[in-house]
Amino acid sequence: MMQPTHNPEFQRQLWLNWRPSLALWTLLLTGLILGLPLALSSPRERLPNLGLTALTGLWIATTLYASVLAARSLREEIQQHTWDWQRLSALTPWQMAWGKLLGATVPAWLYAALFGVTSIVVASLWEMLWDTHRAWHLLALAVLWGLGVQTWAMNAVLVRWHSGLWQRRSLGLLLVIGLPFLLGLLRGLPERAAWPWWGWDLGPLGLAYVLGCTTLGLGLLALWRQLCERLDVPTLPWAWPLGLTVAGVAGAGVWHRDVAALWPHLATWALLGTAFIALQHMGSQARAWRQVLWCGQQGRWSAALAALPLWPVSWLLAVLAAVLAWGHANTSALGWWLLLACAQLLREGLILTGFALQAQRWKSPGAVFAVTWLVINLLLPLLAWGAMGSTTATALQPLVVLMGDAAPVDALPRSLAWLALGAQLLLAALWVRWAARQPVPRAGVSAAPVAENPAAP
Repeated sequence: MMQPTHNPEFQRQLWLNWRPSLALWTLLLTGLILGLPLALSSPRERLPNLGLTALTGLWIATTLYASVLAARSLREEIQQHTWDWQRLSALTPWQMAWGKLLGATVPAWLYAALFGVTSIVVASLWEMLWDTHRAWHLLALAVLWGLGVQTWAMNAVLVRWHSGLWQRRSLGLLLVIGLPFLLGLLRGLPERAAWPWWGWDLGPLGLAYVLGCTTLGLGLLALWRQLCERLDVPTLPWAWPLGLTVAGVAGAGVWHRDVAALWPHLATWALLGTAFIALQHMGSQARAWRQVLWCGQQGRWSAALAALPLWPVSWLLAVLAAVLAWGHANTSALGWWLLLACAQLLREGLILTGFALQAQRWKSPGAVFAVTWLVINLLLPLLAWGAMGSTTATALQPLVVLMGDAAPVDALPRSLAWLALGAQLLLAALWVRWAARQPVPRAGVSAAPVAENPAAP
């Protein structure tokens, strides 16, 4: 990785954000804030209140203020339409990511430095609340979690790059990714004596470091992947399944000790990620698949793989994890159910692909797909259930076997569900083939390759 001082984007951000008066203004405002506990507290409470104020200011500066600045730097690129210049500048995605992450947040890091030094000094003078050793850990965690939150703030801006239906709602991915880490911290709060992660008692600081490193690593990986797309840098689709795997390992470690429990957890995680990424980028799938077909016809298999939509990649990860869960004695039954869910999701993905290929024929293809999905998965199975019983409902919706009177909860899926799902997969594949063979309207998507990589972050 290139040093920030040799990074053109970092130098550009310093030129935009640094000025001599900034240091003086930061020092003055920090002094006023730190003066409040000294002026409003009794002599015995001045040092502890000063330390708490400094620590609070440190975390606010590294997480909240710095995140606003980092997100604003990317938002300005969008508003000022300067991405074409960035593409021509030959900046790499890593240079862009670190240049904005460290350069655009210089004002926040000045505040963080002053508050951090104050907290260390107070801890060395007054050790009743925390000692110097713990103060250094809190400072390091503030930097670690601050960088992590900043990367996700920048990801949020890039996710909302296009104002389509799914893009406006896709910020929920941030909550889905962050939920296991937040629950892991909350889970450990009542248990002062144990902070487990995969059975290891890491202590509160150790668990905070593990989850913080995971948050930062996933944020950087997602930021790099999205910047590859914005800068038209082709890349193979390895970042998305790797991110799901890391998130699954980190999240499952908070709740489980047995390694076998990782596989059903990872399969569920990959299934959710597959559904999300397929819906989020429904509008660009037609162009992606046509580019894959064109590159395949030309024998450019690396380019075809780089243009591949990401939902098949994470779906294969879900299948692999489900097979591993099925092969283990403790999770065999759950693995069967997950394999059924994988087959069901493949059916939904094929249906969505067919609608994506025909997107130019409808004013709102997302709405058409949503209505069709509700009819196929809810309305028709419920009508069949009420009129002809669970067997007919299972033929329409194989997941009906999850209901108690169709099969015991701990039983393996019945053969009828697999036969029905196989027939539906065949019909969905024929639907995709028919949609792909239909001529593209004149205002539609061209079959020629495009420069921008249509895959998601």
